Amino acid sequence: MRERVAIVGAGATGLAVAATLKQRGVEALLLEGSDAIGDSWRRRYARLHLHTVRWLSGLPGLAVPRAAGRWVPKDAYADYLEAYARHHGLEPRLGVRAERIDRADGGWTVRTTAGDVDAGAVVLASGWNHTPFVPDWRGRETLGTRLMHSADYVDPRPYSGRDVLVVGSGNSGAEIATDLADGGAARVRLSVRTPPIVVRRATLGLPTQLLGISLGALPKRTVVPLTRAIRKVSIPDLEPFGLPAPPDGIAQFARTGTVPIIDVGFVEAVRKGRVEVVAAVERVEDGVVVLADGSRLEVDAVVAATGFVPALGPLVGQLGVLDGRGSPLVHGGETHPDAPNLYFAALEPTLGGLLREAARDAKRVAAAVVANPRL
Repeated sequence: MRERVAIVGAGATGLAVAATLKQRGVEALLLEGSDAIGDSWRRRYARLHLHTVRWLSGLPGLAVPRAAGRWVPKDAYADYLEAYARHHGLEPRLGVRAERIDRADGGWTVRTTAGDVDAGAVVLASGWNHTPFVPDWRGRETLGTRLMHSADYVDPRPYSGRDVLVVGSGNSGAEIATDLADGGAARVRLSVRTPPIVVRRATLGLPTQLLGISLGALPKRTVVPLTRAIRKVSIPDLEPFGLPAPPDGIAQFARTGTVPIIDVGFVEAVRKGRVEVVAAVERVEDGVVVLADGSRLEVDAVVAATGFVPALGPLVGQLGVLDGRGSPLVHGGETHPDAPNLYFAALEPTLGGLLREAARDAKRVAAAVVANPRL
């Protein structure tokens, strides 16, 4: 039996797309590699809260409960996703992982761990933060079990009294370094290659997310001086501590796609020396970490907060729909001319927040599907 629409991924984005389609009379098949809805959130580190405000993090048709608080804990958001699926009567096929998508008879075949699925349209909603990435530092294997990715970090208890190096200056790196310092690690260093943008979670009661949404509509000539001024009044000068402000301010996001660090204690930890900023990791020699400035660190543990990749290559790399970095060439309700009815939802970083983008892309995809007379 051929499905009208198959959705790969039943996280926030996949659920939002399925619910929005259902509201418009289109039933979609949801495929999810995990064994439970919200599993990817529950597996993250204990300290994690949403960096986006509750009322801009809900999905179409059901708001996040006020009881979850302004900044929603990760487990509470997982609970919300389960409630969302129940509310909309969505029943994903759990434990079914998509492995490859091929053209077939004017539609698509999704090859999965549970067999092939034929569909007229396919929506890839597998998430931007899908597969952990660890740089291939020369000699990294000599670290052995001392090296772990931030995806496997839970809380600071195993690191009490230990010397820990966190690598990566994104939100995970900043939060985990702060968590370790708060949780009793003897020494915490944060390895930084590119000085990050640092912003408050809220300023004068207004979520920084609102600023990010507004900046997206402004020209660069306005954005750069504006964000420099905001940082100057809201974030102390961190250059003496090894974190100079990026010269192009928030415009760095457009150039690198690196989302700003949302400060939830990180700035204070750096200023008080509880988190020490060091140079980028260059290589590892016999278990000793060598930095770009020549420093050599003998540490008890290395947490690689070096990000994730969408890992779309194995799925659709053969279709010519990805750019050189493995990101989709089209987004939302658009499809590539060579791959009609293959959609990518919330697979592009945004200053407005990926959960907000999931809700927006769900509506765009649903509108495109409903308007297509061939589906």
